[in-house]
Amino acid sequence: MTNPIGSSIFAALAMTSVALAGSNDPKNTNGNGNEPKTPQDGAVKISAEAGKGITVQGDNFRLNLSNRLQVNLGYTNNEGATEDTFGVSMRRARTMLQGDAYKETVHYLVQLEWADDMRYRIAQDDPDNEAGSLGNLLDGILMWDFMKSDDMTMTMRFGQGKTLFGQEATDGAAGLEFIDRGLAARTYSAARSGQLQVVGKMGTGAFRWNAGMLNNDVAAGATGSQRDDSRNLSNEMNFVGGVSFGSGQDEMYQENRNQGALMAADETMWVANLKLAYGQNDDADGFGGAEYDAFTLNASGAAVMGRMHLLGEFFYRDESADTAASIESKSFGWQAQGTYTLEKGPSVQWAGGARLSGVHVTDVDAGANPILWAAALGEATIIEFQVVASAFYSGHNLKTQIGYTLQNVDPDVGNSATNHVFELQSQIIF
Repeated sequence: MTNPIGSSIFAALAMTSVALAGSNDPKNTNGNGNEPKTPQDGAVKISAEAGKGITVQGDNFRLNLSNRLQVNLGYTNNEGATEDTFGVSMRRARTMLQGDAYKETVHYLVQLEWADDMRYRIAQDDPDNEAGSLGNLLDGILMWDFMKSDDMTMTMRFGQGKTLFGQEATDGAAGLEFIDRGLAARTYSAARSGQLQVVGKMGTGAFRWNAGMLNNDVAAGATGSQRDDSRNLSNEMNFVGGVSFGSGQDEMYQENRNQGALMAADETMWVANLKLAYGQNDDADGFGGAEYDAFTLNASGAAVMGRMHLLGEFFYRDESADTAASIESKSFGWQAQGTYTLEKGPSVQWAGGARLSGVHVTDVDAGANPILWAAALGEATIIEFQVVASAFYSGHNLKTQIGYTLQNVDPDVGNSATNHVFELQSQIIF
């Protein structure tokens, strides 16, 4: 069911955005340094600029408004009894408001999701969307730079948003060089949560870290991980922490990252990350609401060398459910990808890439469904090979992508299957 009030608000916001906007993914610091300067003597300045959307600037206040649409045409050829699918979907339709208020050290971010498909995935405990607006609020974060000096910046993140767990999951979806994130990233990370975290940057910025508590599991593929993440259904919390070290450029770290070498890098940029998450979750469908514990590890790295972009990730997970017949499972996932972007032509810049990703449930109590992947009765493996061709008309702000995925599913119980997915996707940020 469509929310008429939400649709009206979206239409009004879209009408006011008259220019292409830049990456509309959340930042954990104060913008990107390109915002209009604060006007003098209480005046208000309004600007609309390609790549930045609409910005309102006043005394001790800045508001940037941008919107993003991702439209997808997809055909899936499924082997076996599963029916093939073919159709057009609105993958993402988002409005973001972000800026500063009161002080230059206080920042805010609100992001709304209007696409029904994404809202259903966010609100899995309301599959018929009877609540109407449930799932519209994707992010709502207050950020405060409570310590800021030449040698250190420490920022508190308080609200609902990305968990900052996983390299590609933390990358903004608007800046992906593939049509969507890889299989391992979608399974072991890519969740949002209510949270209280602290992020830090040391010295020249080569070393960064984050630590905090979350309402829910970091793994989007885990049972019960993506409930209404603005509230916790028990008194148990999840905890996350991580460190990153690299060449120091802001665009290689956390939510500042955009994939792709759209402009040739004069020097190699790189980052390596180690992330850990542990927690207890009460809301586990399929296990009678039983509590389950999960430990998840992520090691990842990315590099930009000239026009070549490389990314690799590894995940390990150990989980157990507190039921009469104890359920335990172990699994790991991985992905590796590379893309290359050509020189910009008169009207379009071309890029191409390939990715290989896998998820392996390796150790499950006999007859038990793993929490991570409830469809598998025991041990199982999924492997995906993907290729993509991208046409950038205005960088990531306006692009079209064609992708193919070869998926092989091999469970211990049941029949193996080889599936083929063909996708055409366009994105505009305005």
